[in-house]
Amino acid sequence: MMPQPAPHPGAPCPARPALAAGVVALLLGWSGAAAPAAAAAPDGPAPSAPPAVASAAAVTPAPPAEPRSEPTAAASAPTAPAVPGVPPAEPPREPPAGAPPAGADATPPADATPPADAPPPADATPQPPGASTPPAAGSAAASSPAADEAYLAAPVQPAASEPVGSRLIDLATPFTIGRRRLELLVTHRFNQPVNQGSSAHNLWGLDSGADVGIGFAYGLLRQLDLSVYRSQFQEDYELAAKLQVLDQSPHVPLSAAVRGGADLLGRRGVQDPHRPFAQVLLSRHLAPGWNVFLSPSWVRATPLLRDAWNVPVGLTVPLPGKWLLDGEVIAANRALRHVSGASRLAWHAAFARRVGWHLFQIVLGDSRATTVDQMVGGDFAGGFTTRDVRLGFNLIRYFSP
Repeated sequence: MMPQPAPHPGAPCPARPALAAGVVALLLGWSGAAAPAAAAAPDGPAPSAPPAVASAAAVTPAPPAEPRSEPTAAASAPTAPAVPGVPPAEPPREPPAGAPPAGADATPPADATPPADAPPPADATPQPPGASTPPAAGSAAASSPAADEAYLAAPVQPAASEPVGSRLIDLATPFTIGRRRLELLVTHRFNQPVNQGSSAHNLWGLDSGADVGIGFAYGLLRQLDLSVYRSQFQEDYELAAKLQVLDQSPHVPLSAAVRGGADLLGRRGVQDPHRPFAQVLLSRHLAPGWNVFLSPSWVRATPLLRDAWNVPVGLTVPLPGKWLLDGEVIAANRALRHVSGASRLAWHAAFARRVGWHLFQIVLGDSRATTVDQMVGGDFAGGFTTRDVRLGFNLIRYFSP
């Protein structure tokens, strides 16, 4: 006889009708006879099952034993009874590996560090290479960066703390301003010397007229500058190009450049108004604040000479407070040594300081000459003596894209 599967707990029992009726009758008769005995002896042993019940239980064979297996989360969950017309419920799904348990807060802690390969947030502002992260709110402010000053310091001066540009006072230096950078130059030389009738009433010559000059220089390449400068005196325009060929380093003893151009005078009645010139610009950085300059120069015409030669000399000396004392000397031209008073030694001194992208110079000197043709011969057409002391200033501003 084949064993029958155990009936579902919710399904009706498939027993025979006759057997069921007999079992019910026996139960009714047994329960009525045993009730008084149970009431009389409550602590006695439990009565045994009637033989009919035992035989009924033996009629239905037990299902074969199934091999035991480890319970799983899905198998341990109670199974709801099947309801007609309603699909069975899906078993609960296991959460993915690494996911927080149900009911846990998914928000990461405040001090959690994102992984290295995590993408930046959508509102993050990209920073240029080398840019530092701004300090958080409430933190100490960082010191002001000096990155902007590096544009000025690196290309135009031998040391970052020394205000030496592409021009000393009136003489050109071998330094260039750098590629795609612009230099604005304003010069001012008062006409009346301080030692000739100047006093507090005319502010030591500042109330007198002055020769004003304005110029621009542009860095076409890192070591090539183009410049134009106009002096009010005799409407003198100076056009020039400067090429730096040496830059002082541990293996190069000096800096050097070549400069060439022409001075074009617009004033009527001036002899030789077109005056080409050429210069070799040399400098040697000796120590912080100490620099020496030599400028062998030739110009085709000066107010009194043809093919004039001279070697202007420059020097810088450090002063307290990041100031420099600049000096220039242009010797009297030997070609005019036989003409008394025709050529004189010209000198200038300036207190220089750089402030950001500005270079300020307070100038003292005997001559008002600011162009090559008026300086090289020592025969400035405006006239001067070696004992004259005139006031003036230079203002230089650098721009970078």
